[in-house]
This record gives sequence, C-alpha cells and structure tokens, in this order.
Amino acid sequence: MQNGKAAINNLSYFRSQLKWGFFRKSSVPTPVPTQLFLQSRDPLWYTLTLVGDSPCARVGHSCSYLPPVGDAERGKVFIVGGADPNRSFSDVHTIDLGTHQWDLATSEGLLPRYEHTSFTPSCTPHSIWVFGGADQSGNRNCLQVLNPDTRTWTTPEVTGPPPSPRTFHTSSAAIGDQLYVFGGGERGAQPVQDVQLHVFDANTLTWSQPKTQGKPPSPRHGHVMVAAGTKLFIHGGLAGDSFYDDLHCIDISDMKWQKLRHTGAAPTGCAAHSAVAVGKHLYVFGGMTPTGALNTMYQYHIERQHWTLLKFDNSPPAGRLDHSMCIIPWPGTCTSEKEDSNSATVNCDAEKGDSTEKGVTQGGDSHEESQADTLLCFVFGGMNTEGEIYDDCIVTAVD
Repeated sequence: MQNGKAAINNLSYFRSQLKWGFFRKSSVPTPVPTQLFLQSRDPLWYTLTLVGDSPCARVGHSCSYLPPVGDAERGKVFIVGGADPNRSFSDVHTIDLGTHQWDLATSEGLLPRYEHTSFTPSCTPHSIWVFGGADQSGNRNCLQVLNPDTRTWTTPEVTGPPPSPRTFHTSSAAIGDQLYVFGGGERGAQPVQDVQLHVFDANTLTWSQPKTQGKPPSPRHGHVMVAAGTKLFIHGGLAGDSFYDDLHCIDISDMKWQKLRHTGAAPTGCAAHSAVAVGKHLYVFGGMTPTGALNTMYQYHIERQHWTLLKFDNSPPAGRLDHSMCIIPWPGTCTSEKEDSNSATVNCDAEKGDSTEKGVTQGGDSHEESQADTLLCFVFGGMNTEGEIYDDCIVTAVD
C-alpha cells in the first residue's frame, strides 16, 4: 500500500474531475511506432487506423468483444457509455473487425453512466449486460441489457438484495452466467465499506451474497477484478489517499479468499487500471499512482504466481487511467506508414478465409488462442493525470 495524499489533493481523483470539468481533449491520438505484421510476436504497441465516426474522447466507458453471428465474418467491439467534462454518455459505438469501421449502434435506452461493469453471460452469449456506475447526479446499482441485433436496451426485473449503488469499472468479472461484484466507489476517493462478495445470476435474474471463507480484501475502488477459470483475481485499488498493490484471489469452487504471495517485478500500488485474462496469464495495463498515470503492462503467471514487467521494442502509449481494455482476435496483416521518427499509423486489411474465433470468449472467461488468429489487448480512451483525455485505439499482441 502506498500513500498518495499529494496526488489526490492535486487531482481530486478521477471521479471528481468529471464534476468539475478537469479534462482537456487530446486532439491527436498517441502516436505509436509499429512494424509490418501483427502476427509476429515482437513486443510492440500499435495504433489502429479505423474508418467511420469514432466516439469522442471519454473515460469510464466499458469495452466488450462479441463473436460473429449469422453471415458475419468477424466479431465486433462495443464501447458503452462513459463520460467527458460536460456529461455522461448513453451511447454505444461498435467496431466491425471485418470492415475495420466505426458505427454508432444506438444513443438511446441506456441510462447515462460511467465507471460501470459490462459482461456477457453464457445463457445469452450475444448480449451485453451493464451494472452500476454513476452519472453526475450519483451512483447506480441497476442492470440493463443490450440486444445488439435490435440495438435496444431493456431493464430486467431482478430478485434478491442487490449491491448498494456504486462505481465498479471492469469487463472481466464474470464466470458463466454469473457476474461477481466486490467493492467499488461510493463518493470521491472513498470506497463503499461493504466487503461482501455479490453474485448476480443472469439465468435466474437473482442477486445473492454467498458465504465466503478467509479474509477478503479491504474496502477499495478503482481495483481490477478479472476471472480466469473458476478463480477471481483482485489487484490494487484506492481507499482515501492510499493506493494498494496487493493481489487477492477467491476460487468460486470453495469460496475461500487468499492474499497471494508472488515473485518477480510486481505492479506498484495503483488504481483505475485495466486487466484481462488469457490462458494462464493475467495482463494489467495503465492506471494511476501517487506520481501520475502509468503506461506499463505487467503479465502475471497464475500457476507460478510470478509477475513480469513487459518490455516493448517501441515507444509506449501515453500513460492513462479509467480507460477500457478487452481481448480481440485479429486475422489480418498490417502495413505501417511512417510519419516521423517517433510515430506511425497502421492500416489493416483482414485476410479472407475460414479462420475461426472459437478460442475467444467474453464475460471474464480465459481466452485461448485459435490456430488462425492473433489475440490482441485492445485499449480505448482514458485520461492522464494532467486532465488530457484520449480517443485512440491501441493494441498489442499477447501470448
């Protein structure tokens, strides 16, 4: 745990910045050098050049990947909600990974919100559910469901005691039909004091609070919560002016909390970062520390309990917090256009063929690589600690 009182005083934390309009819009996406082929396993960051009208710069949005349905060749990325200095958003933007084109799916139906969670349960694999979050008037604890085919939102009637209204910014905390909620933001830099694990079953539309064993993490918000197999991992977060660097795990097969010991180069105490699970690894990117925003990515080996700070062969993207990240499959080759010694854009053409995406799942399940596709960590938006917000799409390949 690290003390960040000075940073909190200077920043008023990222949630307060929404109210007081602390942002400045970034007019130019972060330039990221690249090379010719995404399929090469060199550690590089890329900036994707897409066509169509992209979302405006924002923070606190969610990012989800849905596989293709019907005659579609490739799946889509969904950017849901978020906020800028003036308002909270209720729009949904998509990226078609077959055409590499942005589209405004809908701007109605979703209650405006930021720092919410999104998930896709197994029982409705072509839908996006959102929980919690906030707008400028306060926190939410409602659930809404997007039908991508009709581009409409519904609000299901649920039973059981829900969590109190809170921010809970993740898209990786679901296993099967169930969303798992722990902690979250209450007001400003203060977390909810509830350390109960809340479970929502999308099949029965029921909230429950199962009994757990062991010592749960301390109250916090801005942490990452990611599922891998039957395990849920929680890293970092913030309470008041204290940043956490601990890693906790609960296995839903026995509901026992553990604070994990580890080896290697672990992330420093941070909040508002992002995480995904791929096979036996967790990947953690970005976040805020007492001294500023991070542009680092760490890999955690689940079985070996070992952290590795990943090193890249090009300049890293801008440090950021309150962004979103998900895993996407990528079949195409890419050519780079040199702009200057430190920047390039990537123009991507999908390869036609019968490649599959069978190893890529959503809703917090681990992602396994198919024979045809490269798996990418896809990052959109966020902000730095000086108030600059982003509208860029950056990616890097993962093992």
